[in-house]
Amino acid sequence: MELLQATILGVVQGLTEFLPVSSSGHLVLANYHLGWGVDLPLWVAFATNSGTLLAVLVYLRHDVARAILGTARGLVSAEARQSDDWRLAMLVLVGSIPTAVIGLALRGVFEQLNAAVPVSIALVVTGIVLWTAPAGGSKGTMRTLTFRDALFAGVAQGLAVVPGISRSGATIAMLLWRGATPDVAPRLSFLMYLVVSFGVALLGADEILASGITWGPLVAMTVASFAVGYVALMLLFALLRRGKFRVFAPYLWAVAAITLARVALA
Repeated sequence: MELLQATILGVVQGLTEFLPVSSSGHLVLANYHLGWGVDLPLWVAFATNSGTLLAVLVYLRHDVARAILGTARGLVSAEARQSDDWRLAMLVLVGSIPTAVIGLALRGVFEQLNAAVPVSIALVVTGIVLWTAPAGGSKGTMRTLTFRDALFAGVAQGLAVVPGISRSGATIAMLLWRGATPDVAPRLSFLMYLVVSFGVALLGADEILASGITWGPLVAMTVASFAVGYVALMLLFALLRRGKFRVFAPYLWAVAAITLARVALA
């Protein structure tokens, strides 16, 4: 993979991982429309997810620190298990369980959908989800969220393994439907994402070491996805606070229509 291609894919990943438009779907379509093919090696997911993982760690560093410290303290103290920090960590854990089960059980099935037509159909579905999501509810702290809320969000995140179904869009919309505010919903969504992203990094580590790839493209892709991803996080939080979550739906429908038209004329 050339340095320019790696950088472009890193930018695509950074923009689309956090904006509710499906990073996996956009990577497939970027390769399709630019003539690079649709078969991406696992190290591409490793590089791009590592960049966006770092972006979330930096952007939500206070929430991440709370979850880590809450877990450490709660493991040794019954009193600490009554704290908001422990509850935050448990919400993330409960939300991650269905994601792991669905992802591992159906990963092979979903990987067969890495093609222009299935991705376009999934983008249409994502657009419908965004368009119909409410502006938010009254659950304005992690303490007010229930474990059932986290479980529903985890199921939504697991189904987002389908290329074209936005992970952030599905989880944030689900939490908004469950009554979370526009500030709490993305925070829990992206904390849950950290667990998934770390798992992807671990799965790709062996291939990175064994593939003999050129490190230049990998570094360029990671840096690009980190820098652009951080900006995308700021944009998404601002749009959610202004009740503009559905603004991405027409874009998704347009991308899907253009892609399907090109496939039909090919």
